[in-house]
Amino acid sequence: MKEKLLRYRKEIIFAIIIFLVASTSFALGYLANREFNHAPIIIEKSSSAPE
Repeated sequence: MKEKLLRYRKEIIFAIIIFLVASTSFALGYLANREFNHAPIIIEKSSSAPE
């Protein structure tokens, strides 16, 4: 097991870095979207409006 880890060390580190970058970018995008996500504007028809 240890031999395989040593043999594929660069690939494992590269995969971990890719995972961390993807997770961080997802989290930052999620947090940024929460900031700009306001309540929707609801337009109601007035009772005095002509039909």
